[in-house]
Amino acid sequence: MCGILIHKGNGNNERIQKRGQDCTNEYKKDGYTFVHNLLSVTGEFTKQPFIDGNIVCEFNGEIYNQKFVKSDGECLIPLYKKYGINFPKYLEGEFAIALYDFDKRIVVFAKDPFGSKPLFVYGTECGSYRSGVGGEKLAPNTIRVTNMDDESFYEKKLYEWNFEQFKTTYDDWIAAFEKAIAKRAKGNCFLGLSSGYDSGAIACEMLKQGIDFKAYVFKGSEDKEVLDKRLKLVKDYEYFEPKRYDLPIDNEPYTILYDGVKTDMMLLDDHAVFAVATICDKARQEGRKVILSGQGADEITSDYSLFPSQSSFKGVFPAVLKQWPNFEGSCQESYLMKEEYAGGAFNIETRYPFLDKDVVQEFLWLSQELKNKHYKAPIREYLIRNNFPFQEGRKIGFGVSL
Repeated sequence: MCGILIHKGNGNNERIQKRGQDCTNEYKKDGYTFVHNLLSVTGEFTKQPFIDGNIVCEFNGEIYNQKFVKSDGECLIPLYKKYGINFPKYLEGEFAIALYDFDKRIVVFAKDPFGSKPLFVYGTECGSYRSGVGGEKLAPNTIRVTNMDDESFYEKKLYEWNFEQFKTTYDDWIAAFEKAIAKRAKGNCFLGLSSGYDSGAIACEMLKQGIDFKAYVFKGSEDKEVLDKRLKLVKDYEYFEPKRYDLPIDNEPYTILYDGVKTDMMLLDDHAVFAVATICDKARQEGRKVILSGQGADEITSDYSLFPSQSSFKGVFPAVLKQWPNFEGSCQESYLMKEEYAGGAFNIETRYPFLDKDVVQEFLWLSQELKNKHYKAPIREYLIRNNFPFQEGRKIGFGVSL
């Protein structure tokens, strides 16, 4: 989690700065001001931007598949020099990138396959929030190459998903999920633990891997029996009550589709944002910096089947599978915004194991029969294999009323 702001004249860093409160650094070159707000999590304390001659780069997020000495972001310019504008294709993680090549007079913007980290682009300027420089939200799974001189641009996809359905066991999905937790979890991290499938699977795997973490629990409408059984296994937990905040974030529109029709809802209309904010506020005060989120599990493994108005498949994945609205848009896009903006208000980095590229691809490869065998079938299988308590066939999240 960091905050990016790159502008040629007027830029507003007031809200973006909250995303990276460890250090704010400014660098000027050829009429551009590069502002970076650092949340230092991985490697050594390393200011941005990264600079190599006439190439300047900033990024927000985490990269899990490239070696580094001081910072995971140090791989970006070398990869660009080796692979050109396609360099983001060689990255795995959660990221938003802005790379400026002043010799070639181009800017390369990129977002991970689900656009988990916010980035708004206005010509050759950009910011983590719209309030930074205005502009439009860069789409998920996108590489945009913009000409510095006339601001013309073209886009290409970062990653092409394979929608063939042929695997006949859950083994590879489970192995990918275990690796996704190993990549993202670090000592002193935290999560919101409910009695539902997604947070349960994350907590279970962190317990298996011996990772020190804290669980924040909101009783709400949770299944008390399941929750009590889970809390007997978790060493460190705390109950909380969500409270309303005057959050330093942009109140962006939600784009959730209900029976194919867009809502007129705004971010702060979703009270769940305040539950996430409460958790992040508490964790920040305890010196914690990383939260693991269950975001993506509903959108990918069930397409919100228990909420038919939000679902395309209504619980039945088709024989011929193609990308559906919740896959990277609709609920996925909006609820990622909730997680990112609530965490960003308190200098917290959010990581998404269910949106790991391999986890998602392994789910897509599952046969139609295995996908439809049970609600959230691979997660259910994981919980059963590990004898972790859950309630069959029910979705439970932080249902919040303020």
